[in-house]
Amino acid sequence: ADQEIEHLLRTRIRAVYPDHGILGEEGSNHHTDAEWLWAVDPIDGTGMFVSGLPIWGVSIGLLQQGRPVLGCFYMPVLDEWYEADLDGPALFNGEPIAVMREGLLDSEAWICVPSNVHRRYEIRYPGKIRSLGSMAAYVCYVARGIAAGAVVGQPRLWDIAAALAILQRAGGEARLLRSRQPLDLQRMLNGSAAPEPLVVGSPEAVTMLLERVRLRE
Repeated sequence: ADQEIEHLLRTRIRAVYPDHGILGEEGSNHHTDAEWLWAVDPIDGTGMFVSGLPIWGVSIGLLQQGRPVLGCFYMPVLDEWYEADLDGPALFNGEPIAVMREGLLDSEAWICVPSNVHRRYEIRYPGKIRSLGSMAAYVCYVARGIAAGAVVGQPRLWDIAAALAILQRAGGEARLLRSRQPLDLQRMLNGSAAPEPLVVGSPEAVTMLLERVRLRE
């Protein structure tokens, strides 16, 4: 399924934008040094897909010289569609969305975390933590304002290119957990993973999580 979806997307993109580059999880690496680069994850959340659970989706992001300018993320089972470009707000099923800025420490607020959170991280958060299986979904839930924030464990570009475009248009940001620096996507254009886990959310949420989340030694 991963390979067939990526082949479909690669064929459609190259038919319309033959000069653009493509970077895909399943090996669709074409002209990755191009000004315009499509980053494609045919099934983000493959483990959930294989398990028959619904939180997985198709992620398509477009970068211009390493900057996210367009993102689309669709979860077919749930019929949830997230999108953003450089014009207008981020959208969820056609409606504008924005990150959560208040109530971040409420006991009923929640953050998304990796499935290995019990082994790799120490988290002091008074709300709930949930592991849901798709990095793109994590970031989109934050952009939608239903998750207070998220910890994303060292993604590759195809995992988050679309979601980052959506997050930024929704007023959010992403920072590296240890160095606290903004994520440099230029270093990931060759398919490399992020050098550290990411923290995503509104600026207020990112500041809060950077004080409450750390990697185990």
